Amino acid sequence: MSAGMEKLKNIGIQKIHEDTHISRAHIEAIFQENFEDMHGVQFNGFLSILEREYGVDLSDLRAKAKEHFGYVAKYMKPEQSTQMFKTDNKKRNLTLFYTVLGIALFLLFAFISTKNDNEEIAATESLQQTLQNSPPQLQESKIVQPQEQEQNQTLADENLTVSENNSSVVEQNTTQIEKKKEQIEVAPQPPKTQSGVLKIMPKSKVWVGYIDLQTNDKFQATSSDELLLDASKEWLLAFGHGNINIELNGVSHEFKTPKNMRFVYKNGVLKQIDVEEYKTYNGGNAW
Repeated sequence: MSAGMEKLKNIGIQKIHEDTHISRAHIEAIFQENFEDMHGVQFNGFLSILEREYGVDLSDLRAKAKEHFGYVAKYMKPEQSTQMFKTDNKKRNLTLFYTVLGIALFLLFAFISTKNDNEEIAATESLQQTLQNSPPQLQESKIVQPQEQEQNQTLADENLTVSENNSSVVEQNTTQIEKKKEQIEVAPQPPKTQSGVLKIMPKSKVWVGYIDLQTNDKFQATSSDELLLDASKEWLLAFGHGNINIELNGVSHEFKTPKNMRFVYKNGVLKQIDVEEYKTYNGGNAW
């Protein structure tokens, strides 16, 4: 391991993340020389940021990355490029088809609308001609009837508006209930008795990731406040640095290290573990 990489590991993932804004997952991959989740330009860009920020020499790691990405580029299948152009041709054909279909539907709609307008105009002219030829009393009766229909239609529209407003209120109440339910399920609630609590007390602001091993639910926070976990459950813990105190069943355990720390809590026992053992509990993932 080069001196530059050793210096970065001593600084810790959380501190590097806060200084450079490189994601923790990418920093972890760089520490482990894992090139799979990044492309060459991105990986070399991260190395340049680390060298500039901390004044370290990562030329050995850069050479390994160059060899890896050169191998990937050399043996990439040419069929991938051909397949990409085939997909683009299909998309063009589909776009042309949908464009023609849209134009046809528009013309059909315009034709139907024009036909309906002509029928309405003809019906209106026929009604006016009938009213002109009918007696005055009959004309008055025929004029009143449309007015009554308009009033009935207005009442029906008002009732429909009230119904829609009521439906909107019900939907809003349902959404608020679902949001409250989601807020309740964000993090596990510790028991009321202090003896059943796993208490984490950071000495300074620290990133904490904790996983419920029974449900595989993941939670994370960056804070200097106390964190209380249910001691009746089993937990997988990760910290951005090791300046923390952990209290279990009234007994406090003090840790003082700038490096990342990981623990597993099972069967009432808290055990410090390394990265590889952490991955075995977390399905092969560093987080």
